[in-house]
Amino acid sequence: MKSNQAIMLANTLYFIQKARVATQVRQSHLAKNKNKCELTEEIMEKSKDLEDWLNGKLKEQVKAHPAYFWFSKVKGIGDLNIGKVVSLIDIREASMVSKLWRYAGFGVINGKTERPTKGQKLHYNKTLKSMCWRLAKGLIRVKGAYYDYYIEQKNRIRERLVSEGHKIVPSNKLPIEKGKHIEKDGKFGLGHVDMMAMRKMIKLFLSHLWLKWREAEGLEISKPYVHAIKGHSDYRGPDEFIG
Repeated sequence: MKSNQAIMLANTLYFIQKARVATQVRQSHLAKNKNKCELTEEIMEKSKDLEDWLNGKLKEQVKAHPAYFWFSKVKGIGDLNIGKVVSLIDIREASMVSKLWRYAGFGVINGKTERPTKGQKLHYNKTLKSMCWRLAKGLIRVKGAYYDYYIEQKNRIRERLVSEGHKIVPSNKLPIEKGKHIEKDGKFGLGHVDMMAMRKMIKLFLSHLWLKWREAEGLEISKPYVHAIKGHSDYRGPDEFIG
């Protein structure tokens, strides 16, 4: 979907939303002090109108997407959230699902989650990563098939950590060093477990999106590396997650 128009639409919508939120914050501060600014009110009204118009245009593009026939049947996928994801992806560039994972900010390098390195250019799209997390929250909220997978992974992670001798505690009960809660002394944050499970769910969804989209475009496809190369037998296809 990543046409020049789609990119422009997604980027414009992102910045308009940020401007609208900033204006909303200013409105709130003014209201607390029992003040009012006509210009702020006008900016709020105009930015909301433009945001609504852009959202409408994005929905039009989403309904014309090659993989719409699949993701429109996934519980928890709204046109706007998925639009903000697919509009930032060039599926032809993502010749392997691992390339899409990395571009979306969910890559693994030498067995570890890829993180920003000071002084080095990012290898992923920060906006796309943010939109994926937003999409994930929607999938969890409606408690559909991806939510079930998320809970399954969360339980597996907890069991593994406990078997390794970790004690899982609420994140605010972790030891504090330099004013921050950190994981040490065998204690592992519950919030961290939650994020790990969400990450696995996002990667599964992206692998399904990649497969259905490339199939629809007539592009070469394969199973994810861990299943196709390492022989893992627990692969679950995209059609198991619709309805």
